[in-house]
Amino acid sequence: MTQEDILAVVSASSPERLSDPGKRPIADDHVAQIVQLTGWGHAALAADHLLLPEITGALPAVVGGAIRILGVGFRGARPLASDADDTAGRKIRERQFAYEFLIEAALNLIGLESRWLDPGEKATAVGYIRSALAEWEKTEEAERRGSIAVAVVRRFLDRMRLVQKGTSMVAATAARIEEGVDFDQPVMGAFLDRARAEIEGSIYARMVREGLCRFGNDYALGLRWLRHLGFEQVSTNPVLAALAYKDDPGLARAFGCGIRAHRKFEGWVASPDGAADEIALHATLLALWDNLHVYRPIFYNLAAESGGGVVSFQLNPNVAHLVDESIQDVFTAFEEAADDLRVYDDHLLAGYPATRERARPNMVIKIAASSPAAREIARTINGFGFGSNITVIYTCSQQVTMILEEMVGMAAAIRKGIIPTQLYMTNMGGRLESHLREAKLEELFGDLASRIGEDRALERVAHLAEANGTSAAVGRAEGYAAKVAAATRFSHQRTLDASVAAALEGVASEEELGSWEEAIGRSGTLVARRVWRVFFSDENRARWVNYLCSCFGLTHEQAETVMGRICYLPASKRKPQDTYWTLASRNMVHTEFPNHQENVRRLAESEGFRLADYVESITGEFPTETMGLLRQIPDFVTAYELTPELNGILSEVGIEGDFGEGGHTPEAWGEFGSVKKTLAEFKAAYDAFRSEMLELFKEAATR
Repeated sequence: MTQEDILAVVSASSPERLSDPGKRPIADDHVAQIVQLTGWGHAALAADHLLLPEITGALPAVVGGAIRILGVGFRGARPLASDADDTAGRKIRERQFAYEFLIEAALNLIGLESRWLDPGEKATAVGYIRSALAEWEKTEEAERRGSIAVAVVRRFLDRMRLVQKGTSMVAATAARIEEGVDFDQPVMGAFLDRARAEIEGSIYARMVREGLCRFGNDYALGLRWLRHLGFEQVSTNPVLAALAYKDDPGLARAFGCGIRAHRKFEGWVASPDGAADEIALHATLLALWDNLHVYRPIFYNLAAESGGGVVSFQLNPNVAHLVDESIQDVFTAFEEAADDLRVYDDHLLAGYPATRERARPNMVIKIAASSPAAREIARTINGFGFGSNITVIYTCSQQVTMILEEMVGMAAAIRKGIIPTQLYMTNMGGRLESHLREAKLEELFGDLASRIGEDRALERVAHLAEANGTSAAVGRAEGYAAKVAAATRFSHQRTLDASVAAALEGVASEEELGSWEEAIGRSGTLVARRVWRVFFSDENRARWVNYLCSCFGLTHEQAETVMGRICYLPASKRKPQDTYWTLASRNMVHTEFPNHQENVRRLAESEGFRLADYVESITGEFPTETMGLLRQIPDFVTAYELTPELNGILSEVGIEGDFGEGGHTPEAWGEFGSVKKTLAEFKAAYDAFRSEMLELFKEAATR
């Protein structure tokens, strides 16, 4: 076989189904279990089997034992030129899986997911792995039949490059690793050296190691690499589910191949259009299985500490306002996830003490705070210990209200002996900033029309549209206000730049627009800092513990557990400062989009950057001029202030401060500009995804 043939075999390989008959775990021998999983193509799972803290004391011996058996198989799997294609392919895959287990295990032991294990044992085990890899590559070199090692490394890097079509930090990392590997020489040692340097030198790994903050991913791919950097969470929504299917063709193939085994398949075939939402739910969950598996060992290791290692799954946005329908979707999702994890856990935890609660999904439900229904949904599912992540949320009133509801649900769970899953309060600060910028632009262009007339103002709008590529959209829009909106949406006009200044000449100077841009760019951070301080500052956190004890009959320890399980989650960031301005050592997990991660990394490498300047930056302050400008935007006042009812609760708890009374009640949440825009986007994305999955189902059902 040529090198191209080998790469084709390696790239096309896939693991066997763990649920197939005869796939039983080996519970009395870690080495045998690892070798068995590796042989089935589950190299990552075999490597993750080593991440449980009970392996301490035996880690080097188990790794060495696996190397011994895999090494014997590696020698016996020598591909011969005279082999039939199927036999040669099987032998290549046997060596491929052995290589993959060793590099996955090495990266795990180098990465932060193994920080619970003994450093000396990890170093010894990595040394064993490097020696084995070097010997195996020499064996291949002596055979002169191509390099499976090279194919494995190329496949590894190719999968990293899939993330966000190459624009992500993960993809950029793959490019840097590749630059340091000479593929005409033995590759494994150089690959591991470069990978170690990338992990240890990452600004994210540094922030996690130093306890400055915790991080998650706002995308469904690239999670294993990010886990090495200390990432512990992933958020998904209809937009991201659709992107995952577009970026990874393997998901559509997996859906098509596995759908016939679903217990509802026959019913769906009988009436596929009527089951479109159920099919879309299954397709979304399918995209999450690997996410759940990646974070499974983290979930177990963090269960008693912070509750991390979870996947956020968003409900159907079309029923977000319906309590019963949303809760039914929650139970369906958890049932399917538990079925998958029951099999997975049998293999991950084989041979370990049966003291953990197995098959509990490491999943939390994203609830859209777009209507009063969100309150009851959050209370109910948290009462079962499911966990929630509140989304479509921008304002202090929304966030304070929903944290209170999460507390009520968690208190109900903990009184029944249910340890709550991690909970998140998302702050979609970037989307708030985009909405406020759009609102300000609409106001300014309204002033322009008043000063020079609509006809002349429309000429200015047309020039702006030419500059930012929105001429077609502006041409389709009817009426001045609609044309302004088309030309100033965030998707095309992301800052108040020189082209905007030219269009608004006589209304606002470039300097004035710069001041507005700076202030608006801080609005999401201001909301984050206010809500975080209300609940998690040193003085207020203690008051909430006392409140939980007195109002819900919790012990001090139980109340501390509730407070420890709630994490603020800054999201939808527009610039790297949005991360650095909101770092906190507790009750904070940032969810980062892959290209945003790259911007954060680049800023950290810029001249004059000092991470020390951002320690506990969540407690920082902006100049008073920022607030003076923002308070001129009505929707910022709504976003920043609370309501009389919420002020009364804070006063009862003992929280001091002037929080204003200009916030909005749950009945008005759905009318807030950011909520309407985001919910419309999510609904459109969900409907398109549902249609795509329905067609994919119909195609698979007729095969």
